[in-house]
This record gives sequence, structure tokens and C-alpha cells, in this order.
Amino acid sequence: EFTMRYYEDIEIGQQTRTRDYFVSKEDLIAFAREWDPQPFHIDEEAAKHWPTGLIGTSVHSYAIINKLFTEISAGSDPIAMVAGLGIDEWRTPNPLRPGDTVHAIGYVEEKRESASKPNLGILTSVSQLLNQNGDIILTYKSKGLVMKRPQTA
Repeated sequence: EFTMRYYEDIEIGQQTRTRDYFVSKEDLIAFAREWDPQPFHIDEEAAKHWPTGLIGTSVHSYAIINKLFTEISAGSDPIAMVAGLGIDEWRTPNPLRPGDTVHAIGYVEEKRESASKPNLGILTSVSQLLNQNGDIILTYKSKGLVMKRPQTA
């Protein structure tokens, strides 16, 4: 049965963990060729001249975390999300590397009712992409507009 999770259903601090996702060298390079073709993202030999070696792009890290969370939210009980309102505190403390197995963790840090739209609420969420060692690859806070439960007559 299809059900929606509304503003009222969201608990502050309740953590969501995604499935694991393997990042192959071929996928890392292919993504970077398309979206961020710098030598240390697309050429293993050239990357040897950088202190990081071959690494993925931060845009790729975001694409992965977005995919993993979307798989959950598009499932059997999606959050009644209307729109994203922005991303803050974007940090990439460790690189995405070929051969990493990553997963995402997220939780709602704060929620409040919309002052201008009484049928909507605003969630502030913290999202992190971590590798197999628990190192944070990407972390950010985002705000989203969510529907409140419809009033029944």
C-alpha cells in the first residue's frame, strides 16, 4: 500500500541509512570525463603527479548520495517533499576513491512550520556520504519544503 510520510510523521534525529554502493574506477573516470574532466579525476597516470592520486569529483559524490536517498524516498512510503530550498555547510573532508564502497546517513536536525504557507513545513536535514572505513566523503545540511497531512472533513 502506498502511503506518504508528512511533516507530522518526521521525527527529529531519526537516522536513515542507505544501502552500500560500490564505486568502480571505470565509473569514477566516466563520470569525471563528462562533468569535471581534470587530470586527477580522469587519468590514472597523470593523477600520480597530484598528492591525492586518482579521486572522484565532489559532484560525483553528490550524485551518489542523491541516488541513494532517492531510492529510499521513492519507495513505499515517500516523504511528501515539495521542493528543496538550498544546501549549506557543504564539506568534502576526504576524497571519493576508486574501489570505495560508500553509504549515506541522514537525519532531520530541525523542523518548523512555514510562516507563509500553513499547509507546509520546513525540514533541515544533515546528510553524509561515508566510505567503508567510516570516513566522511561529503557532508552538508539541506532545507526542504514538505507537505503537512491533509485535513479531512
